[in-house]
Amino acid sequence: MSLLPINRPVALATDFGATVFENLDLSLHDVFSHAARNGTPMIHGRTFRGCRIQGPAIALVSSGVTFDDTNFGDSRGDIRNLVLRPVGDKAVGTVPLRDCIFIGCEFYGVGFTGTDEFIAQVIALPNSL
Repeated sequence: MSLLPINRPVALATDFGATVFENLDLSLHDVFSHAARNGTPMIHGRTFRGCRIQGPAIALVSSGVTFDDTNFGDSRGDIRNLVLRPVGDKAVGTVPLRDCIFIGCEFYGVGFTGTDEFIAQVIALPNSL
């Protein structure tokens, strides 16, 4: 059963150090900033379920990150609009994600980058998102 679309009232996250975020609205940058202040320069080992996730941000998706029943955001009819490809060997200014699970989440103002395999998987999604 799909959790989307999210129709609940706004519920702002306050504990950005939590390992599980459920039915919350949060900024990807706030979670990243909290982790970085505590010595981990990435969002690692977190579960997001039924969350509205706000940018602006570019999520650098690496190993162990899964998306299930996810709305990646307004693609304006072309899912490729949500994907960026680094032209060098680094993606400076991104929010790194590792070993995170996203279930029934909606993204707003977030772009995505990662390995060529990840980018290909996103591009293969239907354009109706």
